[in-house]
Amino acid sequence: MLSPVVEEIRLARSRVVRLVYGAIGFVFLGIGIAGYFVPVLPGTVNLLVALFFFSMSSERMHHWMLTNKYFGRQLSDYKAGLGIPRRIKGIAVVSIVAAVTFSVVFALDDPWVRSGLTLLGAVGVWFVLTRPTQEIELARRAASASV
Repeated sequence: MLSPVVEEIRLARSRVVRLVYGAIGFVFLGIGIAGYFVPVLPGTVNLLVALFFFSMSSERMHHWMLTNKYFGRQLSDYKAGLGIPRRIKGIAVVSIVAAVTFSVVFALDDPWVRSGLTLLGAVGVWFVLTRPTQEIELARRAASASV
C-alpha cells in the first residue's frame, strides 16, 4: 500500500509550467543522487526538492520517487513527519565535518573561501541536527497513541 503522502499531488494547470517544474525536478533529482556519492553535496535534501517539483508536474515521477527502492522510504518517512533516522544523522554529520575539515586544512588557501565553507558546513550540521529524529518521533507517536 502506498503512503498517504502520495496523495499530496497538486499538478500545475499549465502544461508549460508543468514542463518547467518537471525540468527543475530532474535537475534536483540528479543533484540528489550525486549527493549520495559526492561529499558535502546533500542527497536527501535535494531529493526532497525534486519531490516537491514533481508533485506539481508529474504524478508518475512523484510516485516513482516515493516508491523507489533506494530512497523512497526516506522521502516518505520524512514527508510524513518522521524525520531522519539517528544512524543517518550521525553519518551525515560526520561526513560534513570530515569533508569540510579536509577541504579547509588541505585543499583551500583563501581564508575567505575557508570561512565560507566552514560556515556552510556549520549550517549543514545545524540543519541535520534540528530535523526530527525518527526513533524519537516514532516513540512519541506510539506513546501518544497508547494514551
